[in-house]
Amino acid sequence: MENQSTITTALLAVCRRWHGSIDEQFSNINNVVERIGRYAASWPLPDDVKKELESNHKQLDVMIKRCRTTAGSPMDRAIRNTLLKSSVGLCLVQIKIWAYGGYAAGNMTADEVHELGFLLPGETGGKRLRVEATTSMAEVKVSVLNEDFIRVVIDQSAGENAAQVVHGWPRGVNNAVIVITSVDEDREVYRQLTPRLHNNIQMPEGSHGKQFAIKAAFLKHVDDEPVFGSSPTFSMPLSTEDLIARLDKQHHEDFELHMQEVERQRLEIERLHAELEAKK
Repeated sequence: MENQSTITTALLAVCRRWHGSIDEQFSNINNVVERIGRYAASWPLPDDVKKELESNHKQLDVMIKRCRTTAGSPMDRAIRNTLLKSSVGLCLVQIKIWAYGGYAAGNMTADEVHELGFLLPGETGGKRLRVEATTSMAEVKVSVLNEDFIRVVIDQSAGENAAQVVHGWPRGVNNAVIVITSVDEDREVYRQLTPRLHNNIQMPEGSHGKQFAIKAAFLKHVDDEPVFGSSPTFSMPLSTEDLIARLDKQHHEDFELHMQEVERQRLEIERLHAELEAKK
């Protein structure tokens, strides 16, 4: 993971535009749409988020232009304001977190995150020193919802005092990384940056009936070296289809064994019959 690049005055001005005038906010939205479209192949933004962004952008473009003319009504301006607020929120929450995840996974550079108009966590434009990484340990609590989904809660570790109750995240921490490993195959099957305390996770295909280990670490900056806490294990149940398939497979195997035994007995009878014929 490369170091964060120097934050320029121009970049800080772009970041401040998210909270500026209508034209300034729309300029930033334009920039996000243009860059995500340009790098679509290497930046796989989730389809639902991309569709919402593009739809809002097209409608917003129409409403902003209409509201600049005498034809713009109070209702038009209300629709424009609603679309603008929704679009900015989409960029500053879902798309920003998606970009942080891409950066944490090494798929995006710091400069590319900056090009979208976002500062990385902990960046202050060089006016203050970067704060130290957190030393707080994360405790993972996992519950299996069904054969495909698990519920993961990330909390502060209670340490050695099991009776101590701790809720929420450490001060100044906005992200955590979750890692899930297959116990049987000893390989990582899931890694995701999250800003949420509670997370519903869809397990990868082929997880039914297998055991996994899960761990998490708090991050003040998305490029901090993760320091993981305990790593509990959990097992994914088999689905009804899995159970039927297993039963069907067992029936086939039992049938094969039965046919092999029938064939063995047939050959034995033929051998005995041949011996009797030879003695006549």
